Amino acid sequence: MKKRILTLSAMFTVASHLFAATLFSGEAGLSAIFTNKGVSSFDPSLTFDSFFSGQFTISKSLSIRGELSVQTEDAYDNGPFTETASQFRIDELSASYAAAFGGYTHTFSLFLGFFETIGTQQYYVQQLGAQKFSSLATDNYLNLNGPSPYPLYGFGGAYSIKFNELPMSTGIVISRNTENEEDVAQLNIDWRLAASFRYFSLDLLAGLGAPLYTKDENNDEVVLLIDTIYLHTGFDMLIGNRYTTSLFIQCGLDYLPVKSSSKSQEIEARDMYLLFEPRFSISDLKLHLTLFSIPESKAAKMLLIDDTLGVNFCMFTDGLYTKNRDYTAGINWMVSFEDKNFMSIADEDLVDTMNIKVAPFIDLHAMDGNVKIMLQANVMKFTEANAEAIKLNIGYKKEL
Repeated sequence: MKKRILTLSAMFTVASHLFAATLFSGEAGLSAIFTNKGVSSFDPSLTFDSFFSGQFTISKSLSIRGELSVQTEDAYDNGPFTETASQFRIDELSASYAAAFGGYTHTFSLFLGFFETIGTQQYYVQQLGAQKFSSLATDNYLNLNGPSPYPLYGFGGAYSIKFNELPMSTGIVISRNTENEEDVAQLNIDWRLAASFRYFSLDLLAGLGAPLYTKDENNDEVVLLIDTIYLHTGFDMLIGNRYTTSLFIQCGLDYLPVKSSSKSQEIEARDMYLLFEPRFSISDLKLHLTLFSIPESKAAKMLLIDDTLGVNFCMFTDGLYTKNRDYTAGINWMVSFEDKNFMSIADEDLVDTMNIKVAPFIDLHAMDGNVKIMLQANVMKFTEANAEAIKLNIGYKKEL
């Protein structure tokens, strides 16, 4: 009995020292999306997007990271105080070990789920300690589960090396998933690169995937067959910097099949993620012109963008102050087209699919976080007496 007490005491002492030395950091976000579904009546819809990410830094070298997200269906469907169907996802579980030697910082990681996916700029921030430079037009409250140009997903390992004398980091990721058109096991090898110079920032991933077939074209069992390679890529790039006139580019392609038994398949325009955003800065006034052609599945996870092709003009100022708060206020004017892409410019029915949206917003610091309120009015749906012409988003994000 005495030995058991001593053993438990020792375990408690070790655990106490471990957790005492453990640091926690993270981020949480919640967005309420209110929509009036009625045409000439009040028929409200209320849905929620949310995420929570956290990192335990156990020592100077070892850290464990996790993230989850929740999307709900209409909370008003059966009444505001009844059960609401929702999608709950554990988006990431990972562990990283970093060590400095030879004038470089080396990081080894194991992960399950999403991992430093393009669009979140997680790799860029973790490796270089720089600030994000993403577009306001693609804002969302799903983080890793959000609209990525190319989502790195599966289970695997990664190695990266940060140059101590340069603001750069590069690495390799090896993973396995079933994210291809045949839904079979696929081995992926990807190259990562991040850079943060005064007038140039980059977060890039590029690689290939090989489906691991166990049956040949005659449906006979084989040990292993590889007859297709998938090319994929995604990157965020800023030419200039966050405080001056600049150009932001975000591009991605989930996969381009290259078959050994036939010619390479053409890239489908509807599957390409393209976003170009010139940014102009005139004192405290900011002007962002966003041109986009994105897949429908990506647009569905954004707050402002609903359609697959369009242009948005955002005018805002982040130079508003009161005694206790900083404010950012502005307005979006958007012209977009349903189910179109950059190859659809000459389509005869292009105008028939057009939507015009006006969306004023305000972003303010409150409750140790940031609250963003945006009201969206779709002009074309007013004129056509369609539903869902008005949408209100109220979101909150906080560093933990």
